[in-house]
Amino acid sequence: MERPDQCGPGSPAGAMRRLAALLCAALVSLALSAMTALAAFDAPVAIDVRAAGDDEASRLIISFDRPVSVDHKLLGHPYRLVLDFERIGYGFDPDALSFNGLVSTMRYGDMSEDASRMIFELDKPFEVVELSTGSADGLYRLIIDVRRADQETFQAAMLDTMATSSIVARSTKSDRLGAIPLATSTGDGPFTIVLDAGHGGIDSGAVGVGGTREKDVVLKFARQMRAELEEVPGVRVVMTREDDIFIPLDERVRFARQHSADLFVSLHADSVRQSYVRGATVYTISDRASDSVAAEIAESENLSDSIAGIVREDERSPVTDILVDLARQETLGFSVQFARLAVSHISRTSRIINNPHRFAGFRVLRAPDVPSVLVELGYLSNREDEKLLNRPEWRAALAEELAAAVTEFAELSGRRLVAGTGAPAE
Repeated sequence: MERPDQCGPGSPAGAMRRLAALLCAALVSLALSAMTALAAFDAPVAIDVRAAGDDEASRLIISFDRPVSVDHKLLGHPYRLVLDFERIGYGFDPDALSFNGLVSTMRYGDMSEDASRMIFELDKPFEVVELSTGSADGLYRLIIDVRRADQETFQAAMLDTMATSSIVARSTKSDRLGAIPLATSTGDGPFTIVLDAGHGGIDSGAVGVGGTREKDVVLKFARQMRAELEEVPGVRVVMTREDDIFIPLDERVRFARQHSADLFVSLHADSVRQSYVRGATVYTISDRASDSVAAEIAESENLSDSIAGIVREDERSPVTDILVDLARQETLGFSVQFARLAVSHISRTSRIINNPHRFAGFRVLRAPDVPSVLVELGYLSNREDEKLLNRPEWRAALAEELAAAVTEFAELSGRRLVAGTGAPAE
């Protein structure tokens, strides 16, 4: 016979049963919530990703809750298989992914509001033997068989897939705009600032020592700074991205010119090898970097397109139009002017790096007619900076000071910021 004091409602065994029941109920609730969220997402959802094989051949299997269409291409340096989809969701646990065989790592994310991408990195040159689909257990599977190849075979396959890939190659709104002429500001109308939250989508940017993703924290800051600036009469704020999507570097520059921006501010929180480096930094463009840290940051930022699998066209020949050259020189002067104002304001509330105004060849600052700066809010490679970047009150204080710098710059540029001249943010 069981003793009441051992198994009754008030006994330790009874307490354990109640705890187990509560845990079970909680797990069921979480599962139902996840299923509801996935069901509400009106697009195919990737449920599972697996890769297995050896150094000679591997099979990649991606399971979806419904059929999908896919385009693929190959990229080198490093060797990558790029899969492009119409917009999909991600229902798998990224921490549970593991790969073996030829496949080593994976990245994924949204390239736009209607396109998504998965990138698989492989250790050796390869070729796609077969790409097929199938279904089982209510899931739809994309199956890709790859095998090791020599460099010549890989190169030929890469050129072939790049020529036939369609989803990412299709025309975008900016492509249809064609060449955008130099913006001309008359001093009338609102002062337009473009806030550029760096990275996004498949490109996470830097990852802090505590796991903070650059793309997330700079978007939070951009929204905070927008809120501050929207309180200033006569200032119009637009953002290059409103959510977690990827935007190529040249597209960010084009966006600023398309909106006839009076100022372009690109927001970042990078990581550098020297973990002791911390504090805010303001960068302007230059063909030659001011120092090794600036050069490292510029090199990292300019790789953003490559990380997302974007193949950039060859650079155009140097522009010789004297009017464009003069515009660049004048614009650089305004960029430096704002950089100094920004440093002055940032130092009132936040730590700044030694020699806080630096310069390097940032591709995102290349607009010849829009004053442009890149602001490193802090460095995620430093634990103290990462802690600050995750504090809403710290971000709010810094956003307020940067907004004040923008206001001062607008007034110095001859713009009268008075009620009634503003425009709603887009």
